[in-house]
Amino acid sequence: MTSAAPDGRQVVELLPIGVGRRSLEQLRIELERRLDVRAHIAPPIEPRPEWYDEERSQYRADVILDALVNRQRAPGAWTLGVLDGDLYVPGFNFVFGQATVHGCCAVIGLTRLRPEFNGEPPGDPRFHHRLVTEAVHELGHVAGLGHCPDPRCALHFSSTIADTDAKGPDLCARCRQAVRSGAS
Repeated sequence: MTSAAPDGRQVVELLPIGVGRRSLEQLRIELERRLDVRAHIAPPIEPRPEWYDEERSQYRADVILDALVNRQRAPGAWTLGVLDGDLYVPGFNFVFGQATVHGCCAVIGLTRLRPEFNGEPPGDPRFHHRLVTEAVHELGHVAGLGHCPDPRCALHFSSTIADTDAKGPDLCARCRQAVRSGAS
């Protein structure tokens, strides 16, 4: 990992986009524990109109990612944007998130992770589980990892919410080692 903190841990900035800072506190704690990073929550920003596709009622993940890459951050720090919205990229109906592989930034969308979107009762604890899973997944890409063939690893590709639920927020031993050693 690229070290940006005095203690040698990778710094991760959680950037709330249309969500309150408080709602990301548990995510911050989980990322620090699961990835051994030093995470902090940045002041929230609002989604920009040019990120939104009115015809699809979705946000362009690639356009948001470009904005995050061009945003000022501490040298070596990673940014994880957390958007209160639904994401897509051209060629896909939706994506849970997108990242710059071996880069600096990622974004995840909350809409499809919410229980209500999936016909489940509001307040279902799977929302938090999904949020952590997709955050770990995208930050794994930022660390330089591709998709993992292990269906239980957070780096496994999810094409449905059932895939996200099945894999969970933990990295397999191989991916965990790769993240700790700086990935390649």
